[in-house]
Amino acid sequence: MFKGPVPPIVPFSLGSLGFMTPFHSEHFKECLDSVLRGPVSITLRHRLLCRVIRDAAKNEYETEEPILVLNEVTIDRGISSYLTNLECYCDNSFVTCVQGDGLILSTTSGSTAYSLAAGGSMVHPQVPGILFTPICPHSLSFRPLILPEHVTLRIVVPFNSRSPAWASFDGKDRKQLAAGDALLCSMAPCPVPTACQVDSTSDFLSSIHDGLHWNLRKTQSFDGPRELQDIIQI
Repeated sequence: MFKGPVPPIVPFSLGSLGFMTPFHSEHFKECLDSVLRGPVSITLRHRLLCRVIRDAAKNEYETEEPILVLNEVTIDRGISSYLTNLECYCDNSFVTCVQGDGLILSTTSGSTAYSLAAGGSMVHPQVPGILFTPICPHSLSFRPLILPEHVTLRIVVPFNSRSPAWASFDGKDRKQLAAGDALLCSMAPCPVPTACQVDSTSDFLSSIHDGLHWNLRKTQSFDGPRELQDIIQI
């Protein structure tokens, strides 16, 4: 709805995890009253601005409309049985060639989504950056990266690729990338402000504790008689 500046949003959870939606819909009246009374903390959630550049385009007017994503843009091999072959550039520097099932470019808000399932790190949503996460790479040394917010990433399907790639934006608007096509990705200028239940950090930690049961384990049991432990400590 908002391709430019976005008004503050009060996010209600209607699903099962709710990493970005700390308010519960069954208590919407109380939540809205609390937010309207104020004060309320705001999390600025960064978005990615994505643009597909076609090799067949004859001029700049044939380029496609840019797409905004809040979580991630995914470039994968689709139904092809061949590995994805993607050349990746950061500004004017060559990064690597992705050979595997694909690549995820994620916001920090989207770090707890597909990127996390592919082995990426969980990142606080207020940290400005772009997550560069491979999907099942055909190299054990290919580890995820976190790149600064000011860079522009260019993902190119080379002409020697055995098959086209497919790009999906927040899990929808799927587009085919033929040989020679490129995807440009950078940080969008206007973030999405969302209201916090407590504050940005508390909401983030609560979401990974409650949604992922992060680092949940049994407490280490006491070993040995209490008197012996007291003697050892002395």
